[in-house]
Amino acid sequence: MTSHTLHGGRRAMAGTDFGHAIGLPRALPGLPLSPLVGAYGELLTEQQTIGLSHLGELLVPPGGRLRVLDGIFAVTGPGRRRHVGAGVLRSLCQDRPEPAAARLLERLAAIQEADPAALRRILLYQLTHLLQDHPEGELPATAAGFGVDPAEATALVRAAARRARLDGGQRVAAENLLDDVREHRIRSAARRAALLPSAGEDRPLAALLEDLAARVKAADTELAVARRAEEQGDPERACVHYEEAAALAGDCPRAVRGLVRTYRPGPGDPGPMVSALVPEGVELRWPVGDFGDTRWRVVRLTRGEPVDSPLAEVAGRPVGGVLVDRGAGIGEEVRHVALPLRADGAVDGPALIAAPLAVAPVVTEAAAVDGNGWIEGAWTAPAGAARCEVTLTGPQGPVSVPPPARAGLRETLRAPGLAPGRYELAVRARYAPVGRADHGAVSAAVTVAVTVHAWPDPVLTLTARAREAGGVEFRRTGGDGAEVRLVEWPGAAPAERTELTAAELPPPLNWIDPNPSRPTGNGPGGNGPTGNNPTGNGPSDSSPAESGSGGSSPAGNGSGGNGPTGSSPADSGSGGSSPADSGSGGSSPADSGSGGNGPTGSSPADSSPTGNGPGGNGSGFVGHPPPGSLTTVSAVAVLGARALAGPSVLVEAPLPVTGLALRRAAPDLVEVGFDWPGTAGTVTAAVIQDGRRTDFAVARSVFLREGLRLPVTPAALSVEAHAAPRSTRSVLAPAGGDARAELPADVAIAYEVVPGPRRGLRRGPAVLRVTVRAPGGAPGPDLPGFVLVARGDGSRNPPRPGGPSGGTAVCRVTGAELAAAGTGTGTGTGTGTVERPLDTAVAPGRPYALRGFLLGGAAASVRLEEPPLLSLVVR
Repeated sequence: MTSHTLHGGRRAMAGTDFGHAIGLPRALPGLPLSPLVGAYGELLTEQQTIGLSHLGELLVPPGGRLRVLDGIFAVTGPGRRRHVGAGVLRSLCQDRPEPAAARLLERLAAIQEADPAALRRILLYQLTHLLQDHPEGELPATAAGFGVDPAEATALVRAAARRARLDGGQRVAAENLLDDVREHRIRSAARRAALLPSAGEDRPLAALLEDLAARVKAADTELAVARRAEEQGDPERACVHYEEAAALAGDCPRAVRGLVRTYRPGPGDPGPMVSALVPEGVELRWPVGDFGDTRWRVVRLTRGEPVDSPLAEVAGRPVGGVLVDRGAGIGEEVRHVALPLRADGAVDGPALIAAPLAVAPVVTEAAAVDGNGWIEGAWTAPAGAARCEVTLTGPQGPVSVPPPARAGLRETLRAPGLAPGRYELAVRARYAPVGRADHGAVSAAVTVAVTVHAWPDPVLTLTARAREAGGVEFRRTGGDGAEVRLVEWPGAAPAERTELTAAELPPPLNWIDPNPSRPTGNGPGGNGPTGNNPTGNGPSDSSPAESGSGGSSPAGNGSGGNGPTGSSPADSGSGGSSPADSGSGGSSPADSGSGGNGPTGSSPADSSPTGNGPGGNGSGFVGHPPPGSLTTVSAVAVLGARALAGPSVLVEAPLPVTGLALRRAAPDLVEVGFDWPGTAGTVTAAVIQDGRRTDFAVARSVFLREGLRLPVTPAALSVEAHAAPRSTRSVLAPAGGDARAELPADVAIAYEVVPGPRRGLRRGPAVLRVTVRAPGGAPGPDLPGFVLVARGDGSRNPPRPGGPSGGTAVCRVTGAELAAAGTGTGTGTGTGTVERPLDTAVAPGRPYALRGFLLGGAAASVRLEEPPLLSLVVR
């Protein structure tokens, strides 16, 4: 029936039935369930790009209407309609200057030329879904709103209401069904077909589904034959049938997996495809060969996935024999198969099968360092790795290691307690895919070789003490077999046992001698009563074999005396009796020739590495720090290029006090003068008198302002002065002992001029009486001389003499005479007094003034008590 008949002779039925009496030979008996056009997804994307709800909007001019029930017509007015064919579609390109619209019209023209019914089928499929999705899709006005001619709107909405509705999944299946069939993805097409309702009156779809079912059945038959052959142990025959199944259904997972199991390369077959991990994914390389323009379907098999899981196809085509699979799951073990295709998309020829590959990226930035009995490794774990597994192999085999610590993607591990030797650290990344952790892959091992070197034994203790002979002596324990250096760090000293390199150590302190020379038998620790014997032998020495030893007591306590460490059998130079104690006071023949028991001994063995040298255990160091220094002395044990920081001790060498002088200001008060030592804050002055020592501290500001006066008794005394330490923790090392000055007992010399005795009417010459006063009546032998000087100038009040040479000496008394008088011997009175007549012959004319003076080096230590001034004027 023609269109004229539809719209004329049967006008009463227009719009009441659809698909009845449509006269075109290829008119559809019902609305289509599928567009049945290749690459419909691409077509739909282009349509949506230019904003079309359906393709009919592209076919009619603005204001025009579309008819689709009996062919595709563009209605522009009453009685004016134009059939839309391939030619019209191409002519419309001139009316649509937009490049996207022109490309879409050209594509529609090609579709129309290939199948005149295809474009109408697409339009009906799109309009049907628009009406079904619209809330008022059952109204003709809705169809008219989509641009459908009102004359066909009623019939179209009724037909759309009768057609089965498709959900989202069914629409995707309907729109991609033909693509799967054409590409021989029969298993995928079968899954899509199973989602669709019955084809019903959609005869093209029904024919396609019938053909699809036949191909599925044929593929299943080939699979059954292949499985029986494989079970019978005939892989070659099984491989042939698996290839037939793959040719029928190129996406059949059972067929492809069967090919992988049974394929055996024959002569002339190409080599396998090579797969390798690259940063972008998995790189697939085709073997060398002439494959021409062969198309390939590359699929990825994943270990542990269900046998019937759809095959994962790798997108893209190989370029230069290389294709990169960017979709391989991290942590999976995969295998790639490349299937050659004929022009129609069917599998043709032997497949290229790659070896299994774990998609397990290895760790990166792996490194390892060694230390004192330990190895520390670090690496960056790949993203997606569940954990990293570490193995450590040493000279004796595998070594247990703790689990690594992780911060972000960076992981570290420290293995302690390792013996020196060469080790190999191997790190693997383990992956656990979500939902399939039991099929996780492990990456290849990244190995790092590292050598654990020998390190010195640490110095355990370091002590210091001042030496009587000056300087300071250091003692240490630990550091056996190592070179021990005493250094000063430029900043804060590192913590004990900090691992260092010898190259970063400061130089050893140049004022410390690690091998001090000591006279045999006179160690600084002091000897016994006979310690000054050249051989160091005390009277208790009982055996020639013990020459120089401190006796044969088990404890080594002979009369030679023990130094600070003399009682420890392990101390080199000690007084123990162990035969191994080189230079000790024991009775072993090996001890022959040892010196006294000083802190480090004086045996010749002291110069060996086990004696006082830098490698000895408990060996001593003697140093003389520069005056004014405050030094943190740190011990460092060194072995080759490696070193361990040790303990530290604070040593101070105050500046010496110089110019110390004493003067009695009174019998019970002494004035102390000295040159202040540099920048010292405090000086300590010690008064030693009557067997007691009393310390007095004076600050610099007080001393400079007021001086220093100390309470004493008239007895003899001595004063020692030294700068006080700047730190309460420091060990003082005076450079040469404290400044010391002595002051004898308070000795006073008093004199007076006594008028001479009368001789008739005249008096005899005046007498000088000098009296010595001393505590206990013992002034000592060293007393100054005394001279009495007269001075006259003819005036009534003559001036006093200013010094011993400031006048005429009229009387002298020697120091010896005064000393003898003080002790009750000599020519004195026996009461500590010496009397001498004045030599008036040399005296100046009267009146004149007299004054006494003390003479000699001891004058400063004796007080001179003067009589009243009037008694010293002679008139």
